[in-house]
Amino acid sequence: MYLFQSEMNLKKEDIIFIINPNSGKRKPDVLINKIKKIDKEFAIYISRSLDDFNRFIKQNINKYKVFVIAGGDGTINETAKHLFARKDKALAIIPLGSGNGFAREMGFQIKLDELVESVMRCDTFDCDVIEINNNKFINVAGIGFDACVAHIFDKRKKRGLMNYILATVECLRKFKNFEATLQFEDKEINKKFSMITFANTRQFGNNAYIAPKAIPHDGKLDVVMIEPLPFFRYPGLIYNMFRGKIKDSKYITHKQISKELVLNTDFDQFHLDGEPVFLNGNSKIKIHEKSLRLVKTDKLKFK
Repeated sequence: MYLFQSEMNLKKEDIIFIINPNSGKRKPDVLINKIKKIDKEFAIYISRSLDDFNRFIKQNINKYKVFVIAGGDGTINETAKHLFARKDKALAIIPLGSGNGFAREMGFQIKLDELVESVMRCDTFDCDVIEINNNKFINVAGIGFDACVAHIFDKRKKRGLMNYILATVECLRKFKNFEATLQFEDKEINKKFSMITFANTRQFGNNAYIAPKAIPHDGKLDVVMIEPLPFFRYPGLIYNMFRGKIKDSKYITHKQISKELVLNTDFDQFHLDGEPVFLNGNSKIKIHEKSLRLVKTDKLKFK
């Protein structure tokens, strides 16, 4: 583990709480009151839009040392882009999203008193960041069925697990398998797939584990390739995800890669940390080892 240097002398004014009011069901005022109840001196900022969020961090990146982000995986992803390779900055999370995959893996919980204790301890660690065609992500990215779900879920007016399940059911009806070629470590795989997942941590969110072997600071990218499944096998796949028991089979292949990977496919629907994106043609995927610093919590899921 990595510690803040002692000469930093972390003070309350070095910490900023940034709240995405569009994440979660709670009103920002409730969270603000809880923060102020712990200490009225903490700085708090409510972002009004993505542009506003990014503008504020850019303008204040040198003013604060710890950025405590209240939001979902998409908000955390945006923050990580600003803190990337900044070893003088650290990220902490108040999970407010639908899945909170990254926050769950890093042991962040909604209990503010415990979070503040972790921040003030100044104990931190570094995790990997993955990049696809200059787009960075820190949790899980994918192409295929899970990307289909992300794109449909993004269009739904309401969030939450139930709406995610409804988006999944819709994809089961309309999704078509795709062909792709993967090149890595002098190997080439060309097949039809239902989905290909690139994982830095173990889970999508809501404790749905797609890559049970993934460790976010080992310098390796976990690639889970799922070939076309008979329809009746999908319930078993989903069940095993929530049990954390996905294993290699004639349909599922799990590889750990430490060098650059090239993906070539005509399928253009991706997701990066759950956020839908379109990527065309060749995609180059690489690892930036231990390039994001986070506050260490007592609930950290890995050693």
